[in-house]
This record gives sequence, structure tokens and C-alpha cells, in this order.
Amino acid sequence: MKDCNIPSALKDERGAALITVLCFVVLVAMVTASAVTVSQISNYTSRTFTDRSVSAYLAEGGAARVQWLIMADKKKFSSRVLGETEYDREAQERFLADGTIHKIDYYGTEIGVTIYDMASGYDISDDNPAKQLEIQKTSFSDNPELQEAFSVFTDCVKDYADKDDFLQLKGMERSAYTAKGLYPLPRNGRMQFREEIMLVPGFGKFFQPDSYGGISSFRVIPPPNMQKIGQNNDFFSASRELIVGRCSFSSEQADKIIEARDRWRNERIPLGRSLEPGLLSRLKSKFSFNESGFFTILVEASPGQNRAKRILVASMQVGIQVVAPGTRYYEWVSY
Repeated sequence: MKDCNIPSALKDERGAALITVLCFVVLVAMVTASAVTVSQISNYTSRTFTDRSVSAYLAEGGAARVQWLIMADKKKFSSRVLGETEYDREAQERFLADGTIHKIDYYGTEIGVTIYDMASGYDISDDNPAKQLEIQKTSFSDNPELQEAFSVFTDCVKDYADKDDFLQLKGMERSAYTAKGLYPLPRNGRMQFREEIMLVPGFGKFFQPDSYGGISSFRVIPPPNMQKIGQNNDFFSASRELIVGRCSFSSEQADKIIEARDRWRNERIPLGRSLEPGLLSRLKSKFSFNESGFFTILVEASPGQNRAKRILVASMQVGIQVVAPGTRYYEWVSY
């Protein structure tokens, strides 16, 4: 009842002051919440960068260690035939270029390592990169439309690498690349990196990157003044597309072959026990089952579970000892 004696103007002032105070409290709360949020984001971001830095060191150290483990394995076991000799994995850890996943304790941190043979994939490093690719056409014999599309792709590959501006029957030269916004392609010379073939129109219809983003259907192109890998394609590092293309296998046969290869990697069951003699003999006629001496080491490293990781892919030649000028890398990709 006392409020009845308060002038209305004073009541309005009290109401306005209350609203001002409430707005100020809300503003302070929002600023505080924003500061906490920014602090948490900064903390998570810093931790992610720290974890990735640590992971990079772990991956590089792990790759270096695996090179020594391969050397030790080569000194102890002179035979490097893959997929035949059955051995007790628990008693003897072998470091072969067969795609087996190894778990290595690197100063208290477990890292995953997989070793492949560099002698795998279509070689597109010479003046006619489409020459080997044309073998793949046989895998589309039951699909004339795909076979025609593959012919267009291989003609484009020829035009990409040849040194003239004359069009192949179904190819593309500079004007067509420019029209697609791909100037200054084509190279009109030998490819320097295998990833260049992804720039050729039509690539995605027939080849796909692997689970790590690489194009394992194609062989690493050696940098200038480094030895070329001349050995036939290694079966244990070959992609499915390469296996089908080289041997003209059906999809069902390819599934059986991939399954047999996985059984070797995971259970050390020789291919002779998993594959029909006819399939195995066809594989051996088109692929190598001996190591080339050139390796690709893939390392996955993380400081701990659910922490940011790094993947390192490094390719190099590994003998039974390090010789001058030291290890020279054909490829070094960290992501």
C-alpha cells in the first residue's frame, strides 16, 4: 500500500534501472561463457597440434627403425620369396614387403607399420605412359561402353605426355584443357609425379585412391638421377585393379585372390593352400613373388587412444647395410 504514495515517474526510473541491471548481468554472463568457450577451443586446438607434432616424430622414428628391422631380416633370411614359407609368427616376427600390419613398441607407444614393395603398379614414367594401361582394357571386354570410355582415357594420357600438339583419335590437347579451366596442362613431356595422371580427364571412372589417399595402382616415379625399379609387379603390393587388369580375372576370381592374400597376411597360410593351382599359376606368370629390394613403409602413429594421429608413407631402397650417401627417399608423404 505504501507504493501508492510513490510518484509514477519514480516508479518508471526504478523499472528502467532494473532492466539495465538485468541486461548488464546477461552481458557479463555471455562474455564469461564466450571466454570459457574460446578457452576450451584454444585448449583443444593446442592439444591437437601438439598431438600431431608428437605423432609426426613417432612416425618418422618408427619408419627409421623399420628400415633397420628390414636389414636385420634380410641378413638372417636370404630367401625373400613371399607367400610360400609357413612360419610361426609368435616365434619369429618377419619384416617382409607383403602388406602385413606390424605393431611396434616405440619407446612405450604402440605404432602400426605396414611394408609394401615399391615394384608395384603401372609404370607411367616413360614417353608412352598409356602403353601399360592398355592391358587394363581387357577387363572391360563384357562392357563395350566402358571399353570405349577407357580408350578415350588412354588417348588423353598419350596426348598428356607426348611432345607435340597433334591430337590422338579421342585425345585432348592444350585448347581442350584450357576450355576446362586446366591451363597450363597438358605437360607435353614425361610425368614427374604419378599423381599427375589424376589430372587426365576420365581417371576417376577407372581408378580410385586407396584408403590412405594414394594411387597404389601406379608405381612411384623415381626423382631425377635415382635408380628405376625394373622388376615385374609384386603381387602382395598390387591393387585389385592391377590384378584384374593383368590377368583378366572375373570379379569372383579377384575376390578369392584378395581373400587368399589376406589369409597370408593375417594367418600366414601359404597361397598354395588357399588358391586353386590354376589361379596361382596365372598369378605367378604375371606377377613377381620375390622382393625387389625397394620398399614403401607406411606408418600410423598416435600418442594414445582417441588422440590426433599422423600417417607417414616413405619409399626407399633397403639393402643389408647402409651405404653412402645414406638412405635416399623416392617418396616422403606425411599427412
